[in-house]
Amino acid sequence: KPKEAVEHFLKYPHQKMVEKGPGGATILLHSGRQVDLRVQKPEAYGAMLQYFTGSKNHNIKLREFALAQNFSLSEHGIKNTKTGKLREVGSEEEFYNNIGLPYIEPEFREDKGEIEVAGAGKLPKLVELSDIKGDLHIHTKYDVESSHDIGSNSLSEHVDRARELGYEYLGISDHNPSIAKHSSSQIAAIMKKRKSYYEGHNKGFGVFVMCEVDILPDGKLALPHEAFEYVDAVIVSIHSSFGQDRTTVTQRILHAFEAHPKVRIFGHPTGRMLGSREGVDADWPHVFEAAKKHDIALEVNAYPERLDLPDSLVYDAIKMGLRFVINTDAHAVDHMNLMRYGVSVARRGWATKDDILNSLSYNEFKKWLLK
Repeated sequence: KPKEAVEHFLKYPHQKMVEKGPGGATILLHSGRQVDLRVQKPEAYGAMLQYFTGSKNHNIKLREFALAQNFSLSEHGIKNTKTGKLREVGSEEEFYNNIGLPYIEPEFREDKGEIEVAGAGKLPKLVELSDIKGDLHIHTKYDVESSHDIGSNSLSEHVDRARELGYEYLGISDHNPSIAKHSSSQIAAIMKKRKSYYEGHNKGFGVFVMCEVDILPDGKLALPHEAFEYVDAVIVSIHSSFGQDRTTVTQRILHAFEAHPKVRIFGHPTGRMLGSREGVDADWPHVFEAAKKHDIALEVNAYPERLDLPDSLVYDAIKMGLRFVINTDAHAVDHMNLMRYGVSVARRGWATKDDILNSLSYNEFKKWLLK
């Protein structure tokens, strides 16, 4: 019941009750954050849900669209401006349908033309978690003597989880061996031994022996040319010198794209860490053009601290015809369950199944990766 819900909400520890009424309450937490609760009867829940989840810009444009048809929108429902009659709606689907639009999924609601596209019946079908058939960015506990962290679980454990998730393939992308501690020949020997190990322990599953390779500050790759013989493909990523100016970091990325034909994926492209580090300041249209030229996929990294490529750049890249892989960057088996966050980012960028390469079957994906 609404009244009981409000009273229960107000029992949560807080420093101040800002307001309270029959439709909800607002409190100020000890952390300084404000929390709002709104309650609504089921018959009018759809209007309230749409109103409060926004986004603001989408809602402004939606209200302009509705007013042109003599409708006024609010958290209470849809009012006919000519008759003054209010129509309550119980679901968001019903809310949009009653103003002459198909349901606009929440990820679209950013005022990027979605209302016009929806009105024309041309909203794309967004990628779904069930579309994903593999994860190409997995770190196992196999020690390649890298300067970066290694994973916590074995290949076999990751394969078992992949089967549970309904995947057809995995890409094992441990970090490259440390170039500061090894000679080129030593690194090649490490990679040869690693490839042999993985090929002997894949339990009959579709495993691609890959590697996540650092893009060095000058754009060179931290994997000697002779070591590429022992990988199927590589993910190239920035792990240092994040403060380079736009021209320098852009050229750095472009140089990496041209370094070897086995460069197939650009990992967590901005390099950001949410709450602690800004991403690199690259000329993204230029980077995207180069990625398209070399048929390099952009990664949408699902790890919650990354969510990289950001959705706004996913949207821009899709407009330019780029393709993506959604990966978890798993350093433990349980991290493989984070895929849904990457899918959510891709959806906010208007990505469809056709934009996501690891929605392909094993044979189709293999044809792209190993071309």
